[in-house]
Amino acid sequence: MTLTRAIHHFAFGMIISCVVPVLAGAADLSATPRSPAQYDQLARAVFAQLVGMNTTHAKGSAEAAEALAARFKGAGFPDGDVFVGGPRPDKMNIVVRLRGRGKGKPVLFNAHLDVVEAIRETWSLEPFQLTEKDGFFYGRGTIDIKNEVAVLTANLIRLKQEGFKPNRDIIVVFNTDEEAGGDANGVDWLLKNQHALVDAGLVINHDAGNGEVLNGERLWNTIQTAEKVYATYSLTAYGTGGHSSLPPRDNAISRLAHALARLGDYQFPVQISETTRIYLEAVANRVGGDRATQIRAVLKDPTDSAAVDSLRDVPVINAQLHSTCPATVVQAGQSESALPIRAKATIQCRLLPGSNPDEVIATLKRVIDDPTVEIGVIWAPVASAPAVLDKAVVAKVEKVTNEMWPGVKVVPVMSAGASDNVYWRGAGLPSFGVSGTFVDVSDLRAHGKDERVGVSAFYESLEFSYRLMKVLAGP
Repeated sequence: MTLTRAIHHFAFGMIISCVVPVLAGAADLSATPRSPAQYDQLARAVFAQLVGMNTTHAKGSAEAAEALAARFKGAGFPDGDVFVGGPRPDKMNIVVRLRGRGKGKPVLFNAHLDVVEAIRETWSLEPFQLTEKDGFFYGRGTIDIKNEVAVLTANLIRLKQEGFKPNRDIIVVFNTDEEAGGDANGVDWLLKNQHALVDAGLVINHDAGNGEVLNGERLWNTIQTAEKVYATYSLTAYGTGGHSSLPPRDNAISRLAHALARLGDYQFPVQISETTRIYLEAVANRVGGDRATQIRAVLKDPTDSAAVDSLRDVPVINAQLHSTCPATVVQAGQSESALPIRAKATIQCRLLPGSNPDEVIATLKRVIDDPTVEIGVIWAPVASAPAVLDKAVVAKVEKVTNEMWPGVKVVPVMSAGASDNVYWRGAGLPSFGVSGTFVDVSDLRAHGKDERVGVSAFYESLEFSYRLMKVLAGP
């Protein structure tokens, strides 16, 4: 997930729970449609198998990809429609195709196989074993996102066994190294090395959107249409060094501190996209009070400095309005009695889609206003243009959401973190983040200890995703 869900859910849960303890009008957690028992059982079996595999960056995902390939072939998918390959022997992806009538470009569903590390001593249960307890499934990857891999696997097999013939091919892609990124990212590798295999008219990424619950009530189901761009820079100041008893006027640490203070006080200009506007209007309707007034003031006038400044205290809202570039690491000095020769800081930016990298560098230079402080690029931004808010796609997500949970709205969202959609969109494929898994925004445990997903939420997502696959692929 790489913070795609975590940042949004945690901060949003904090603001909503502080302002509105009980949400009037939200749909309750009543019974929803379920898949036939045999596919509930299949999904759980796949889920348990995957959670039982250590697919961290160090171990790789080849074992999981091969195990899934065996399942698909055993369910009747021909060898030619099941591809396993990747950047390295331990870094494998799997691509499976259900053939349709060829009446349009395929629709592709995506989830990643890898997970972050889990330290056994910090967990109360075995992390690489699926445990059902007190209404939850526990284990590393239960919410990020082996649950979604299991859901998509069971549903594609179900469609095959039911003899479903879609208007266009359905492709399922389970990729390696979403969490680690770098040169082993599976989606990036597939697009560069097997582009024809994954070329699609629509991508639905199950790692970039989902339903949200608070205080036992469903807020909405989100559809991710954009994500911020990840970029990392360094600021470096230099000094002459020497003994601390003979300090000169200039000091590398002081110079860097001044630069960081200027940058910390700066706010990038407010930019409001269609997605941001719709999302913030939905938030305003939920939170009410002064926060709602401030949100609506910014939506009306993005230059309203008082309203903009007040929302800086609400990180989940502030992140929707601007690019952000906080300092995250500072390194300086070698001894308490020696003057620093170098002071260096890491600046971790999350840039709004469409941001010009050269303009970002120019802004940093202008704000810091010290030509002796060097600005370096640690991680260059990967362009990620937002997807057009396709009304036809949204309408189909709304249709299935309403079938499953009457009264629950679908709300577009821009992720403050990152997902594999940066690669899909970068290749020109229309991509959205959608998942039918509802998560309590005050209890997100992805990347943390005792990671879990609700048992009912898992099975409901199974049926939601089955219906979504059918409605998006047609007829």
